[in-house]
Amino acid sequence: MATLGTPLLSSSATSSRSISSNSSSSEVDDNDIRFVSQRFQLQDVEVCVPCKPFSGFQSYRSLAVLSGHVGSVSCLALCGEFILSASQGKDIIVWQQPDLRLFTKFGQGDGSIKALVTVGNKVFTAHQDSRIRVWKVSRRSETDGKIKAWGKEGKSSHSLKGILEGHKDVSLNSVVVSEDGKWVYGAGSDGFVMGWEGSADFVSWKLICETKAHEMAVLCMCLAGELFCSGSADKSIGIWKREAYGKLCKVGIINGHEGPVKCLQASPNSIGGGFLLYSGGLDKSVRVWWVPKHSPEKQDNSTEPNYTEEKSTILC
Repeated sequence: MATLGTPLLSSSATSSRSISSNSSSSEVDDNDIRFVSQRFQLQDVEVCVPCKPFSGFQSYRSLAVLSGHVGSVSCLALCGEFILSASQGKDIIVWQQPDLRLFTKFGQGDGSIKALVTVGNKVFTAHQDSRIRVWKVSRRSETDGKIKAWGKEGKSSHSLKGILEGHKDVSLNSVVVSEDGKWVYGAGSDGFVMGWEGSADFVSWKLICETKAHEMAVLCMCLAGELFCSGSADKSIGIWKREAYGKLCKVGIINGHEGPVKCLQASPNSIGGGFLLYSGGLDKSVRVWWVPKHSPEKQDNSTEPNYTEEKSTILC
């Protein structure tokens, strides 16, 4: 039997006006009450999960095996009727549903593809060669059986017109894109997060921010409305607010992981004026955090809100 420490969320009692169970019953400043009263605390409940499958579970079989990459598959994404897969061999394959046939294969640049994101019929790929490339995929099959890249109609396929340049010789490990595809952010191994703004036709891109987000490599990112989250090899998670023109302003930091933070996912649902943030780390744990959508006022210019929770979901 495996034992999991699974937290339950319970609202902090506003009447007690206490920040934690170890604090005294002294009153908290009125400015703090607005924030503290909506905080959620994590409580452990022991749950036993059998290590062996339950009887009656159906066995699963593979419906298809798709082969064709020259390197290990590093990321997947859906784009309309297509499934896109990218590899460490810098190639991207477009598979068409429902027959899962190889629709087209292309690639460009040096080094592996680290991340792949789609927004509508636009595809953004982050590469080890310090670049993010922008592609456009037709939602319907073209008669020539090829994928159209950015450019004028009639141009040869795979002729990239949208290349977002990062810092020289710095791998871009992750890419996130706003819902409208206008704002693109890349996570660099040098600890920087870089942001670009696209033109109305998505052909030209302008660098709008270079933010030193972490002391070590930024490994993952996610968006939660106007908030931006970054996970790093320094074991921390940065919480940022997206301001005018796509610039980033740091509003908090999360500590708790005992290893590099490798993946992040924000829940789209609101809970108590905030949202749940899920993080996975090389410490073999998945942790759950409650992050307020409205950051508390700083006491001074050097103090940042710290959303560290003493307990989190740790999957053994």
